[in-house]
Amino acid sequence: MYFKIIFFFFFAIFLTSCDPAHSIYLLNNTNDEAKVKFNLNSKIPNYRLNEISKDSIVFNIKQKDTAEIYFGIGTWNENEIDEMSNSIKNIEIETKNIKTVYKSKTSINNLLNKKKEGFWWKTKIIIEIN
Repeated sequence: MYFKIIFFFFFAIFLTSCDPAHSIYLLNNTNDEAKVKFNLNSKIPNYRLNEISKDSIVFNIKQKDTAEIYFGIGTWNENEIDEMSNSIKNIEIETKNIKTVYKSKTSINNLLNKKKEGFWWKTKIIIEIN
């Protein structure tokens, strides 16, 4: 009896529609402020980024803090990451001691693809600044 009830609830929860939010999280794990700048390609329609800015998006992230870019409901798939990579000229990540620049579409695409996280659905891209 209990098994049937538990099975029913598990099955119902499993099949219930879920619309997860997908975002990019920027985690500053350093003891200093970090600056992250997304320079956007104005010649290509920006993947939901034109709602935020026209030419660049800058985050000044305090030590041990997090910033988020929210992209609505959905998951990260190859097509979305390709669109995102096309709409970004470069990504600059700068701390007190180091500056890293992802300049090419390939390097941006690789960064975003390697940082996808989630259980079954990849709903987060987490970029850690160390």
